[in-house]
Amino acid sequence: MTTFADPNVVVRLLKDELDSWRPFLDALREDDREVGRKLLARCWKYTEAIESSKKPYLVEPFFLSVLLVQEERITALETELKHLGAEVENRKSKVGF
Repeated sequence: MTTFADPNVVVRLLKDELDSWRPFLDALREDDREVGRKLLARCWKYTEAIESSKKPYLVEPFFLSVLLVQEERITALETELKHLGAEVENRKSKVGF
């Protein structure tokens, strides 16, 4: 199994992996393309974890990074929804509904 002793190797490989998805993104509709680009850009925050995975190919940790980004966003939206729901209930109780 290949390990990445040099973090610059991981950065280069991740850049290459992200660049390899460019034709796919370019083929999407404009709004989907923008979402895809933002999603891939967020994967950079997982560079250290990708390096630690010691996977010989970056595609598996890359996809896990994508899933983590999505899970993070979903969790944030769920939290926001709970807060908004509590605020609505609070306002209803003040008004007498």
